[in-house]
Amino acid sequence: MARDEGGRWDVGIKDDAVFVQRVSEADEQLFIDSLDSDEARKLAELLTKYADKLDNSDQDEDEKKDKKDKDDKKDKDDEKDKDDKDDEKDKDEDDNDDEDDNDDEDDEDDEDDEDDEDDEDDEDDEDDDKDDKDDD
Repeated sequence: MARDEGGRWDVGIKDDAVFVQRVSEADEQLFIDSLDSDEARKLAELLTKYADKLDNSDQDEDEKKDKKDKDDKKDKDDEKDKDDKDDEKDKDEDDNDDEDDNDDEDDEDDEDDEDDEDDEDDEDDEDDDKDDKDDD
């Protein structure tokens, strides 16, 4: 006997037949039928077939919902990545005179300092060679 909200199904054997009865919560008989064994099997197959369809339909809806949620998350991530790239591009444009693009500090004098690698004061001067000699 299976109970369901709003009533129950009673199934059993009576007078050499399978009987199916639907009873309301108030114990009122809503439906009754008698089936021979073959009819009962066919009914069981039909009920199983439609129950499977319903389960697959629910599963398909869940999969569609999961796919939609996944697509929404992907779209959100793509939008975030796009925003991050736009922010990085804006930052790079602000740093267009930077050599390293990692900060907003001007590195304009980096080119001038190339010949000052061994210069202790990091300034261009004629004494660079002299600084080299002092280090030796």
